[in-house]
Amino acid sequence: MRDLRLGLASKALLLLCGVLLVTLVGLISFNHDNLKSFFGLGRAQIIDNQQYQLQKYYRDVFTRLQGVTSSQSYRFDSYQKENLASIFDSFWQDLRANTELPVRSIAVVDPLEGLKYQFGYIAHSEKALEWMLKDPDDVQAKWILDCPLSCRIIIATNLDKMEEQGSYRIFYSIDSLRLLELFPASQGSHHFLVELNDDSTLNLLYAESAFRDMVQDLLVGLNAEDIVNGIEQFNTEMGLTELHAFKVNNTSQQKPVYYAIVNDINTQLNQLKRADYNNLLFGIGALLFAGAIVIVALSPSLRRIRRTIDNLPLLARSSHNLFRRNLESNGKRFLQDESDELNHTLIRLSYQLEALEQQLKSRAEELEWVANYDNLTDLPNRRKFERVITQMVKEKRYGCLLMVDLDNFKYVNDISGHGAGDEMLRQVSSRLERLLPNDTLLARISGDEFAIYLEGTSLAYSEVVAQRIISMLAQVSVPGHKIIHTASACVGIVAFPEHGNGFEDLMAKADICNNQAKELGKNCVVTFQAENSDTELAKKHYWLDLAQNAIERDRLELHYQPIMNNKLNKVEHYEVLLRVRDEKEQLHSPYQLILAAEKNGQIDKIDLWVVQQALQQMETNLRNGFTDKLAINLSARSFCSEKVIARIAREFVSRNIAGDMIIFEITETAALPNMKQAEEHIRRLKALGCAIALDDFGVGYSSFHSLKHLPFDYLKIDGSFVREILNQNEDKVFIQALVDIANQLGHKTVAEFVESEALNNELINLGVDYSQGYYIGKPASARYFWQFDKASAVLALQGT
Repeated sequence: MRDLRLGLASKALLLLCGVLLVTLVGLISFNHDNLKSFFGLGRAQIIDNQQYQLQKYYRDVFTRLQGVTSSQSYRFDSYQKENLASIFDSFWQDLRANTELPVRSIAVVDPLEGLKYQFGYIAHSEKALEWMLKDPDDVQAKWILDCPLSCRIIIATNLDKMEEQGSYRIFYSIDSLRLLELFPASQGSHHFLVELNDDSTLNLLYAESAFRDMVQDLLVGLNAEDIVNGIEQFNTEMGLTELHAFKVNNTSQQKPVYYAIVNDINTQLNQLKRADYNNLLFGIGALLFAGAIVIVALSPSLRRIRRTIDNLPLLARSSHNLFRRNLESNGKRFLQDESDELNHTLIRLSYQLEALEQQLKSRAEELEWVANYDNLTDLPNRRKFERVITQMVKEKRYGCLLMVDLDNFKYVNDISGHGAGDEMLRQVSSRLERLLPNDTLLARISGDEFAIYLEGTSLAYSEVVAQRIISMLAQVSVPGHKIIHTASACVGIVAFPEHGNGFEDLMAKADICNNQAKELGKNCVVTFQAENSDTELAKKHYWLDLAQNAIERDRLELHYQPIMNNKLNKVEHYEVLLRVRDEKEQLHSPYQLILAAEKNGQIDKIDLWVVQQALQQMETNLRNGFTDKLAINLSARSFCSEKVIARIAREFVSRNIAGDMIIFEITETAALPNMKQAEEHIRRLKALGCAIALDDFGVGYSSFHSLKHLPFDYLKIDGSFVREILNQNEDKVFIQALVDIANQLGHKTVAEFVESEALNNELINLGVDYSQGYYIGKPASARYFWQFDKASAVLALQGT
């Protein structure tokens, strides 16, 4: 499913519209709330004004009536008491004829005799009469609403000119219906009086005659709470109206009476709606106007960005010049923005990309060369050699493959350093190139191995070439550390298709030939023999598999060979020797297993197993009272491994074995590659209390150099110097020199391969400290040495 695409202009416009829309909604809502607030405030002011006008109107009515009363005071300037009735009657007649007020009756109250005279329509309730007869000082108001039959307002005035009789009070009874009709209410407003019943129902006391039916219908849907609290909006025949009421406190009614005003608010609401509508139209117009401005303002920049985007694929096609021309054609503007900065940046980027592509192209060519050629000799490497041979095999291009494996090349690096080794490799490759035809495929396939493919040649011709290679390499010499290194090699030859149909098959069989050549003494040529191939491959695979799984299959076993202290004529320690048991329960030397383990990286695991088993045997010996020391061999790889040394230290701690019970034997080749690391590891082992023996002393090139720098405790003289000392005086001289040097350096010497009493006696005469060999004792399992008397065990082994 394709992703939806939305342009930058559309996104900017949508974003702006969204922001403006939110702002618009907020402003409209805010304005609407303000308009409602203003509307409510206006209505409240109208209600307050109506209440004020009503109160003012009643005050005016009272003032006018008081003025009427005062205007009649002249009638009492000279009066007779018996004429009071006719005077008040005349007053009533004049009042009826002249006043505009709807006075229905008047009543005169004598301060001494009470209600004295009444004229007109007389119908007062008891409560109203009681109010009229009260002492004027106790009267709380100047008027009272009285509704015995119909509602009237009784207003009290004073006639103050009858001093001898006291002040008469004159009460005017005014028809509330006519009075309210005379009240100048605003248009669309109507008044009525309503009484609240205990059950929240309403009784209409007064309503304007023209709207009485409407008010009556209105009250059907209302209750006392609506009258008390008012209603802001409700529908009537007039449309939308509002209701507000004021409680009448001075009334003769037993129940609460409210004066209610119903106002028509249709006009005001329509005005509010028009204001909201105008507000909305203005907001939408502002939104459209802002969007148009944004579009006009952004269009040039967006068009530039669009053109830039359309030209970006040119960078992917490496059309840098065209890309820059197209961007520069946009021209310069007086007011620049980010689109211009983007163009400038992309132009700079195109220059950088162009330079980077050139570098990458050059680097790719270098990497291609590095991937296929050897950096030291400039010859094809194994990867290229394999690819070419595989192609030749597919094309049936017959020929012979020669594998040249330099002899003892490791010692050149160990003794004289890698500089000397590299120089030897360069000389060998140069001489091979001069020796072979120009079209011959020659490659360096590993550190000290070269491979040659002679296309279209026979085995006989290939053997001649191989012999010429052997002769040519004898002429290679490289100066080293106080020594001149000469080259020699083993050459294995296989033919295609006679000996294999694939690269791996041919290489494996050529490797077998090289191994056979090394077993024959090196510096020779071996041609592959088909009848031996299966056996050699099977042996190789067997030992590689056994090195991987020997521990899990319980194929390993430890034997121990005694070492005699020649001065005390006593066995003091035993060398721990590894043996391998085959499927027929026969024991074998671990030589092939160790070679295979070093190839597949399992030698560390086997060395640790040997250390663990030897320490476990030491634990058993100490529990049974045997205190013989054990000498354990460490391979070069294990001795150089930080993890192995740390693991050995933990084994001592966990088993609580004193380090002085163990001697670790290492070869000189383990120490030479990194003398600083070798010294560090030796000191760590000696810190545990262990002693260190240098094995095979005398056969390396730098033994004395090692003795000078490394803190050994024992020197084990290689058996090649020991076997013939009775017949070879040179070996005797060499051993005597070694013993003297060791004594001067504080080291003990151990002679290997001591196989006769005469040989042992001669070694004792030369000053050798310890002897080891079949004369002293053959290697055997632990039960032969530590389950009975040691001396008798040694004698028994000597007699075998």
